[in-house]
Amino acid sequence: MTNPAEARAQARERSEAARTRLMATLGEVQERFRPANLAQDAVEGAAQGFASAARRGASAVRARPWWIAAFSGAIGLAMARGWIADIVRGKGDGDATPAPADGLDSKTKRAPRARKGRSR
Repeated sequence: MTNPAEARAQARERSEAARTRLMATLGEVQERFRPANLAQDAVEGAAQGFASAARRGASAVRARPWWIAAFSGAIGLAMARGWIADIVRGKGDGDATPAPADGLDSKTKRAPRARKGRSR
């Protein structure tokens, strides 16, 4: 049998070792949960996710190039449908400079010049 004093000494040693491990673990947890480390982890995770999605998209385009071209063309036509409809109807002059109004001549286009110091 072991001596009670030896048993207490061994228990203290185990307690000190456990306390040391606990403090080391707490230090690691505090370091991991620092705001700068959390932000860096979030940025790295987002960058990895974006890179993974880009790789998957590129492989999908390589696998089906004609389908992707047709899909992109359909989206382009859908976005430009109003402009295309104007061209088909003959209203394609939307960007042309409008003709001057009939009732104005060059003399009446300007407002009279203000004279300094005089009121009307």
